[in-house]
Amino acid sequence: MNKSNWVKTINGIAMCAASVFAISSAQAATSDPVEMLYNFQATGQFQGFDQASGKTTYAISAVGRAPRIKENGLIRTRGKDDDDDDGYKVTLTDAAITFDAFNPANPAPVVNFICTGCKLTYPDGSTLTSDPNVPLEGRALFIYGPVAPNPATPNILTIRMAGCSGLRETAGVGKLANKVGSICFNGVFNFDATNPYSITGESNCTIVTHSPTAP
Repeated sequence: MNKSNWVKTINGIAMCAASVFAISSAQAATSDPVEMLYNFQATGQFQGFDQASGKTTYAISAVGRAPRIKENGLIRTRGKDDDDDDGYKVTLTDAAITFDAFNPANPAPVVNFICTGCKLTYPDGSTLTSDPNVPLEGRALFIYGPVAPNPATPNILTIRMAGCSGLRETAGVGKLANKVGSICFNGVFNFDATNPYSITGESNCTIVTHSPTAP
């Protein structure tokens, strides 16, 4: 190999190495996938009842904070005296949960519901919204009976619920800018027999995102 060809070869190797390094650096910067766990405390207010279908809709808002994880994997919900990790929290707004028709006195074993309009806002401006192409579909699991019934509040019926949906980041800013992903929740709804116009809930939600590949 003459000197000219050798120089070309070395330059080619250097360019390839630089390209690989740039790709690796970009991947490290985006930290794909981003995986998160938040404990959401939610409240809901009656929004409407459809006479024809029997479906009931509640407007939902919530605040999510990172829970404490023990060494054995158990999750401990934050208490009022826990620090807020510099105030870092995720807020849920504009959500509406619609339950299929059911009789609270004698509900079906499983009651389906959907959640629309969900918007999760992060402190850095990232905003995850529910993807209409992959809507949030969930189930209230009356089949398993009340969760930890409390004799002091016999009017509160706490029911296990679960569901998932697709997400898209729509603000284009923050660490999740333009990412896509999913959210899955595993928590409870609290139905109050003395106040059917209000519900509360709690859920430990997993959120995973990544940068989409161009079609």
